[in-house]
Amino acid sequence: MNLNFINFICWKKVTTNMTLEAFLEKTFHFTRFHEGQKETIENLLRGKSTLSILPTGAGKSLCYQFPSYYQQTGQTVIVSPLISLMEDQVSLLRKNGEKSVVAINSLLEKRSKKYVMSRLNHYRFIFISPESLSQPEILSYFKELQIGLFVVDEAHCISQWGHDFRPSYLALKEIKAQLSHPLTLALTATATPEVKEDIYHQLFDVEEVAEVCQSVNRENIYYEVVETEDKLDYLETFLQDKKVPGIIYFSSKKEADRVSDWLNARLPYLVQSYHADMSNDDRIRIQEQFIHDDIRVLCATSAFGMGINKGNIRFVVHYHVPNSLENFVQESGRAGRDGKQSLSLVLYQPGDEQIHFFLQEQTYQEKQDLLFLENKSAVDRQTFLSAMTDSQKKWLNQIETSQEGWNGYKQTLTKKKRQQELNIFKMMDYCQTSACRREMIQHYFNEQSIKKQTICCDNCCHEQPDINSEPVEEKQQNNQLTSQEKLEKMFFLGI
Repeated sequence: MNLNFINFICWKKVTTNMTLEAFLEKTFHFTRFHEGQKETIENLLRGKSTLSILPTGAGKSLCYQFPSYYQQTGQTVIVSPLISLMEDQVSLLRKNGEKSVVAINSLLEKRSKKYVMSRLNHYRFIFISPESLSQPEILSYFKELQIGLFVVDEAHCISQWGHDFRPSYLALKEIKAQLSHPLTLALTATATPEVKEDIYHQLFDVEEVAEVCQSVNRENIYYEVVETEDKLDYLETFLQDKKVPGIIYFSSKKEADRVSDWLNARLPYLVQSYHADMSNDDRIRIQEQFIHDDIRVLCATSAFGMGINKGNIRFVVHYHVPNSLENFVQESGRAGRDGKQSLSLVLYQPGDEQIHFFLQEQTYQEKQDLLFLENKSAVDRQTFLSAMTDSQKKWLNQIETSQEGWNGYKQTLTKKKRQQELNIFKMMDYCQTSACRREMIQHYFNEQSIKKQTICCDNCCHEQPDINSEPVEEKQQNNQLTSQEKLEKMFFLGI
């Protein structure tokens, strides 16, 4: 008999008799579970598909890694929204000694991708985007696997992105059916009742689903909104004495670049922009530099931050008002993953919200225009393809391949428009309220208010907390840069 097989049987017997806590310490070197982790894992070990809503920094990735090692049954497939998130998770697994892990995305060269697909069953963890998994050729390889666990990471994207620019998220239930309904885990940090309903409807079907839901409250984050006529001036003053890492979020890629350049000319440390127009290589490089404190502050769009493994981010500033409280809580929650005092700051000018109304109306009209093709034949529709946007082509494909078809598309169209408008109004309420901002966030997510905190928000306590208690190493000591130093700062030379 094969020696490896005998070793596997002996190891399996040991782990079966081991308590979850003992296995946690033996395999992951943690002495205890975070809240929500053990309940999630227990549900999966009982064979129950699960929706887990755990706050940022609660260790959601452990919830799928633990069952994979504990049960040793088949592959774990993780559907992930961003390449940077996939690469970050793959890197962490490899650093922890896991070799049988792969991310299937555009970073794989053609030859490498062919090799990976030919030996897909050799991998324990397989990360992939919904768009890639929707491709019939790729899906055919996954049909040959024995999938032990099907994971949808950042599952709120099903509701927030699936109906707009990433309709492949709406195909996941059909994909699961083609994969013989594997045990499923949906993970997210936030979900309103409406988002949860969307996730249940678009992802789960015949299986019994358990739910684990922890509070969105982050006790170590101080919430503040500053109404200012000059955001740049405020930012410069705010950042001058900051010796800790932070993120500034923008709704515009051009503004992220512009403000990054403006701050770089005035601050004694490195500021860098990050957005989807950059190459994958540049984004990965910038993310790594930020993680290792070579870049102090990032001016980023929503393309950055999901699942980032950096505990010492001390502040998250929103230069533009977010389009919903869900997105705000997701992004501000990237501060203080290590549990230490951190800050969430929104810079607000009356009228900031108009950009979101404009963008949402633009998307709505783009979707509305597609209804012109409803009663056209398949041949007629093909003649209009050249005049359609990329988004319209994706929506049309989703309509033609989904069971709900045009009726489902039309029903969702108006409903989602109204919901998105309400989301903006709720975000405006947050910016303009004189009540406790923390309590408002909790009420929005249908949670009971907690007892008052000493360090809470600007409406409860008018002084920003000190977040400079653990400064990072200075990369540049003064503002008087030589020509050589300016070049190094601009092009990351010598870093």
